[in-house]
Amino acid sequence: MKSMAKNILSEGRHTVEISHKTIVFVALFVVFLAALKKIDGILVGIFVSYLIMAAVNPLVNILEKFKIPRSISALIILIGILSAIVSAIAALVPPIVDQTGAFLSQLPKLLGQLGVQLDQSLVSSQLGSIPQNAFKVISGVFSNALAVFTILVMSYYMILERQHLSGRLTQWFGDNEVVVEDLLVKIETKIGGWIRGQIVLSLIIGIAVYIGLISLSIPYAVPLAIIAGLMESIPNIGPTVSMVPAAVVGFTISPLHGGAVVLLYFLIQQFENNLIVPLVMRRAVGLNPLIVIISLMVGLTLGGPAGAILSIPIVLIGEVLVPYFIGRSRKMI
Repeated sequence: MKSMAKNILSEGRHTVEISHKTIVFVALFVVFLAALKKIDGILVGIFVSYLIMAAVNPLVNILEKFKIPRSISALIILIGILSAIVSAIAALVPPIVDQTGAFLSQLPKLLGQLGVQLDQSLVSSQLGSIPQNAFKVISGVFSNALAVFTILVMSYYMILERQHLSGRLTQWFGDNEVVVEDLLVKIETKIGGWIRGQIVLSLIIGIAVYIGLISLSIPYAVPLAIIAGLMESIPNIGPTVSMVPAAVVGFTISPLHGGAVVLLYFLIQQFENNLIVPLVMRRAVGLNPLIVIISLMVGLTLGGPAGAILSIPIVLIGEVLVPYFIGRSRKMI
């Protein structure tokens, strides 16, 4: 009996051997992860530069057809983007700060007229500092001008190197160069189309809301229009959410103004869905609204505002790579 029990125990016992190579590999992998954590800001900058390249490269290719050198066309477009950003910030900072501050100071009174009571001291302490915080954020953008300039410089050289990509892929991947380049082209097409489409949509909606609110004599038109433009990136939910503060302001003036604001946003959304989106996004690959919302939530939770901004491009990349690897794994089975 004792020998039988000893045999059973010996049969159920498993020996796990860890080689020196495994220990070294695990140690190096941990060091690699720690290094990635240290340079995560640099990696984000490189990724943003790649996104800019994907959005700008088709425009550079168009200018090349008109015999404009690639280096000059890329420089013109990037300088134009930088000039537009600086001009927009310089033009919008004063009205944003003034109108947002006025809106927040009047918020308890506006909501009180609708039957909603807020503690004035709470609002003053929590919301009253938002214009100053917004100004600090904008000041921080200017203070980080070197980082922005570095990203644009990297984007510029990525655009120049894009035409030599086929040769480099041949050196790196050999016979698989065609497959890799095809995947990169699909990724750049998706990302570039989505970025350009979203920028155009946000500008159109923001301008349309601003003109509409000004026509209806609704105050705080600048911050309300900016909210509408920014929320345009969130399908279905975004336009509805951006309508709420505008409707609150309108109803505090009169029921007629409030109804007119709701009708304005409804008409703009219908105009967008039936005309603007088909025209602007006809070459861009759209995403399922549910996927967009979940991606934004996950990105915001994991990486904050930067994670939310980069979540959609990452999903677009996954839309290309995941089906490819799934199909490849099925072929190997």
